[in-house]
Amino acid sequence: MAIHLNDSLNPKTVMAPVQFDIDSVAGIKEQFEELLQEPNQLVVIDLKATEFIDSSGIGAIIFLFKRLKRQQRVLQLADVHGQPKRILTMLKVDKAIAFTGEQS
Repeated sequence: MAIHLNDSLNPKTVMAPVQFDIDSVAGIKEQFEELLQEPNQLVVIDLKATEFIDSSGIGAIIFLFKRLKRQQRVLQLADVHGQPKRILTMLKVDKAIAFTGEQS
């Protein structure tokens, strides 16, 4: 008897850069485009190492969120803390995208 694992049930995690800004977004968007082609139902952006986010980083997150939502998939943000948490909470991103993991 063979066991088949359904990869679509496993979350796919992307590590966000330390500076999630205009300079890093081009590379991240390429990763996001690749994620959109994969079957994973849950996609997680891990912000553990992220110390700074600007409007470009927020725009990239919203871009991915909207595309995943159209595919009836879920995006979560993990380990949101510091300046990124303050900005994302102020903009009420946490009302649309769940924050998970340690938060300070």
